Amino acid sequence: MKKTFLILGFLTAFLIAGLNVSAKTNQLHTITLEKNGGNYNIILDTDSISKVSKKVLSDNEIVLELSGITSSDTVNALYKGTDSIDNLVIEHAGLNKLKIYVSAQNIKTSSVIMQPVNGTETLVGESFPADKAVWTVFVLVVLGVVIKRSIRRANEDESLAIKRDIKDREIALYRQYRRSIDEGVSLPVKDAKMQNILKKIDRKIDERLSMSIK
Repeated sequence: MKKTFLILGFLTAFLIAGLNVSAKTNQLHTITLEKNGGNYNIILDTDSISKVSKKVLSDNEIVLELSGITSSDTVNALYKGTDSIDNLVIEHAGLNKLKIYVSAQNIKTSSVIMQPVNGTETLVGESFPADKAVWTVFVLVVLGVVIKRSIRRANEDESLAIKRDIKDREIALYRQYRRSIDEGVSLPVKDAKMQNILKKIDRKIDERLSMSIK
């Protein structure tokens, strides 16, 4: 069991390390709103990818909730191909959390794109970053396999202990029966043939006893 706990502890630490591999500060530097036909692109320039959730408050108002990120000292707002943005507000919503309120005509159909430094533009929305999601699923599967094997091993050990207990009781009953024979049967009756039979039984009992101890 100690070995199992050590494995579980190692895997848990491994999961935490994997999820925090990008533990360095992630900051939002620029918000770009560009016209894309009849829709908008909202481009977020950051240090790295973070979780983004878009909530539609109305046809003309949305709020973006960002996790695992802070704002830089100065966040620039750029407008490309449009001058009809009614409102843009950045709010600190907690530790490493930001809220971005955007008001503009038909903004609810906008696409949110995260553009990390030295990275690839990624269309984001309500999904957990794919790499971390895959990593989490992998570790959880490994944990499930380890736990399943540990439970099976524990059940096998319990079954073995029960069998050993049954064997011990069988051996004790036989030896008690043997003593009663030795004490209750007169010498003429205990001939050589019976002695041989009893010796064979004794050897079998000793073999079972040895197997039960292993």
